[in-house]
This record gives sequence, C-alpha cells and structure tokens, in this order.
Amino acid sequence: MDLKIKLEENTELLIETVSEVPESKFNLKPKEEDWSVADVVEHLYRSEFGIPKLFQGETQKEIDRAPDAFVEKMEKRFLQSDRKMKASGVILPSDEEKSKEELIAKFQQNRRAVIELIEKLDTDELCLSFEHPLFGYLTRQEWAHFNIIHTQRHLGQIQRILTQLN
Repeated sequence: MDLKIKLEENTELLIETVSEVPESKFNLKPKEEDWSVADVVEHLYRSEFGIPKLFQGETQKEIDRAPDAFVEKMEKRFLQSDRKMKASGVILPSDEEKSKEELIAKFQQNRRAVIELIEKLDTDELCLSFEHPLFGYLTRQEWAHFNIIHTQRHLGQIQRILTQLN
C-alpha cells in the first residue's frame, strides 16, 4: 500500500478514536501515575511536530542500506503492547488539562504537512538533521513508518485507558 495512504488512514483512525472519547474522560487518568487519552495524543503530536522541518532539512541521497531497513525493527519494538517504554524530554505530555479539539487539530495539521512533503520529496533520502534516539538516522520513508507504528502502539494504549476508566 502507498505510504501516503497508510499515513492518511492511520491519521483518520486516531482522529476517529479520539473524537469518540467523551470530554468527561479525555483528561482522566486511570491512576495518578498513568497517562490520560489527552496525554497520549499530546505525546504523539510532540513526537511528530518536528517532522516537516526534518523532511526539509539536510539529507543524503545515497545510503548503504535499504531505505526501509528499520521498519521491521520498529514494528517489533513498538507493537509489543506488553513491553513498557519510557518517554522523556520534549515528547512528554504537559501537566495541564488539554483541549481535545485543539489537540486533534494540531495533530491533523502536522500530519497533513508530512503527507504533502511525502508527495513532493524523495522518501528514500536519509534525514540528517536529527537522529532517532533508538534507530539513528532514518529515511523519510522510515520516519513516516515510525509515525504510523508509534500511533498504532498508542491506539492500543488509548483502548486500555478507556477500558480502565469504564
């Protein structure tokens, strides 16, 4: 399936899922130390908001590996829901109450920018402006796949949060 279509479908799935969360539960945490649905969405946005700039930054055309070499590793690492992972730094959600409408709009706008760049730029080029903390330098294609896989992981988390709140 086309990368652009995968990213669009993944975006729509997140937006549909989050849109169905009642306002009364959006900022609720199952336990004090847990994240709310709002926290998850903010984390996803914070994880991706720099991608448009990264895609337009310095790149390298020729690389010594397949342009999707890390995708399978990402899937193995991120799609194991029983494997706990710890976010840190700028991708952590803020402590304040969040607006569902505002977060969805920001996430959607950023994803649209990424999709437009995927249509215009060579997705096989290696992005050199930022190294992924786990995988190092990634191609545009791998960054787009990371966004999809990361969102899939957190869609599962959202479902678990909602189950705990019910």
